[in-house]
Amino acid sequence: MVRRLNFINNSLGLIEDVEVQSDLLNYGSYGVKFTKKANVNFTNEFKKRIIEIFKYFPELHNEIVLVGWISPRGWARGSCCLCSSAFASKPLKISLQPNERNFTIAHEFTHVLQARKKEVLQIPSGERACDIWTLTRLPLELIDDYPSYIGNYPMRKRWDTIKKTVRELAFNAVEIRKTKRQYIVWFEEEVKKLGK
Repeated sequence: MVRRLNFINNSLGLIEDVEVQSDLLNYGSYGVKFTKKANVNFTNEFKKRIIEIFKYFPELHNEIVLVGWISPRGWARGSCCLCSSAFASKPLKISLQPNERNFTIAHEFTHVLQARKKEVLQIPSGERACDIWTLTRLPLELIDDYPSYIGNYPMRKRWDTIKKTVRELAFNAVEIRKTKRQYIVWFEEEVKKLGK
């Protein structure tokens, strides 16, 4: 097994940590693949967190998702190459700043779902929708940051004390969307009430 891993590391430029590489191989020839820049600039601990978050996106386990590096000097914390289902043969790609938070990692994986699994999962496009669906993906203990595109200042200020309630509101918003188009407005109104 280790000999095979060393071959994979050398031929694809993947991570050197055998334990992390073993996690990647659990998905067969699919799963998370780090670009050369990400491999060099991300710590093994950060790579393990990315792989851990990826586990909560089983719809992507039959795909190859490239994970790239964003310079920490820029304003973007994460990005996603939104390749539509028309370009299904192209690899999916997200990019992250080193040591980014779990919520941002999950947010970028949710963008991939928006692009490739929109019809199946009924996830609408857009950043605000992405934040709501991201809240419903991760277990509460892995949500380590507030959403960037929804909510308000009081929510962010009190995040640690209200994140459980905000996450429950996100689940409710997803259900409400089935009958009402204004589910994001409803969600944000409910979040405002938490700040009072």
